[in-house]
Amino acid sequence: MEARTAWTALSTLVGTWEGSGTIEFPTLETMPYREVLEIREGTAGGFLHYLQQTWRRLDGDDVGSHVETGFIELADDATLRVMNAQGTDRVESLRGEISNAGGRVSIELTSVAIAGDDRMIRTWRSLRVDGDDLAYTMGMATTAVPQGALHLAARLSRR
Repeated sequence: MEARTAWTALSTLVGTWEGSGTIEFPTLETMPYREVLEIREGTAGGFLHYLQQTWRRLDGDDVGSHVETGFIELADDATLRVMNAQGTDRVESLRGEISNAGGRVSIELTSVAIAGDDRMIRTWRSLRVDGDDLAYTMGMATTAVPQGALHLAARLSRR
């Protein structure tokens, strides 16, 4: 995809998204979570900045679970580059592609570097945006589950 077309597709992410999903992994108890994802254009242009916050549902109460912030940018060849820092001391660098078919934007990302968490081997993410609906999955491979497995699946709506 040409860079200008890719940026137009990427810009559909800008906004505040809210919804819920499910945490699962072979070494974790499966449970629901709530999420707010804010994405805005960087002040210098050419990249997006995001803040993701999640809350697990425990005994009827929302308990803070995960905070992540990062940057999404396009390389000259329209490859997506994502760098994120997580509240758990983990930092990830991901690379991927974006496509736009009939107004439905798809993003596929795979980690190329992970620091600050020796358990992690790799992660991958798939996002689908259709109008005001965003669905995503996140998988990971760890030292305990080296073949990898689904970790998160969520559906968010633009506020």
